[in-house]
Amino acid sequence: MAIDKYLWVEKGDDTTRIGLTAAGQEALGKVKFIDLPVVGREIKVGDSTGEVEAQKAVIEFESPVSGTIVKVNDKLTDNPELLNGSEKDAWLFEVNN
Repeated sequence: MAIDKYLWVEKGDDTTRIGLTAAGQEALGKVKFIDLPVVGREIKVGDSTGEVEAQKAVIEFESPVSGTIVKVNDKLTDNPELLNGSEKDAWLFEVNN
């Protein structure tokens, strides 16, 4: 399953936030585990930036943007099921603009 089409991108003044869309949540099913990227890592469009293990699939997600990762959603590490909540809360990481 290609998760790239299930990621949303929200560009702010200083950072761009990437998250999982509601359609992506539905396609994956209940999320059991997430491996997030490391803050400080430089990424390019298409780089593998993490992995999601869910009820229906285990997938790697690729970055839709280039930049340096400045923040990850640490809440997901202990509570990956938060990815099955509201789309706005299902953010994964932020990169600088």
